[in-house]
Amino acid sequence: MPRSEPRHRDAYPVFETIQTRWNDNDQYGHIYNATYYELFDSAMNIWMMARGMLDPAGPDPIAVVVENGCTFFRQVSFPDTIHIGMRLAHLGNSSLEIEMGMFRGEDQIESAQARFVLVSVDPQNRRPTPFPDHQRQALATLRPC
Repeated sequence: MPRSEPRHRDAYPVFETIQTRWNDNDQYGHIYNATYYELFDSAMNIWMMARGMLDPAGPDPIAVVVENGCTFFRQVSFPDTIHIGMRLAHLGNSSLEIEMGMFRGEDQIESAQARFVLVSVDPQNRRPTPFPDHQRQALATLRPC
């Protein structure tokens, strides 16, 4: 499988900003690889929660991760402020794929790139269910320009 190329900041219509923490660094002085997934997941969840899409106690379906992956291009470390861009790669009836890019400070080229596949599930029985219209409208704002 060919390796992904790093994207420019303008490939992403939406961003969330996250501050790295001291304990994110590993013994080599850069962010531990598993922490990248945590940071990507946090940015995605912050965006979804702000739009009412991630309330397990609520009546609406929630989106759960069923697959993900990350490609690393450049080192990120504490005390970097990172900006995580998000874009919708695919929206089906009950599944979606979000592509994300991690940008260090004001860098214009991403340091890492991730993809998360999510499935919309009923919050009670955890069975797949279609995304409701208001969630589809929110997700549409993630479409690349």
